[in-house]
Amino acid sequence: MARSACVPPPPANRIAVIVMKTDAGPALCPFFGKCDGIWIVDTLTGATEFHANPQRTSAALCDLIVAARPGRLVCGFIGEPEKQRLCAAGIDVRLGPCVRTIQELVACFPALVAA
Repeated sequence: MARSACVPPPPANRIAVIVMKTDAGPALCPFFGKCDGIWIVDTLTGATEFHANPQRTSAALCDLIVAARPGRLVCGFIGEPEKQRLCAAGIDVRLGPCVRTIQELVACFPALVAA
């Protein structure tokens, strides 16, 4: 019997947020592919990391997100093809309001609307 390779799901404690840079710091970006990058928060350690999105396309951003392996993602908007790709990679995608801080979005992730 042949075995298929199993890829473990991304860790749920790594939450990525699609961000744009502002004077006050990173904030949720309302545009998917045009964002400055992703801000990842590890909810177990509190560590954060930024991954830039230099190509500024939806496909490149999807590649960046999948490579960073967050288990969860918060965005202001996401198209259906991008949502399907990220969900297929095991990422829980939610929509958040752009008026909330990154910390608030991470803290209330379970209450956010599924994309």
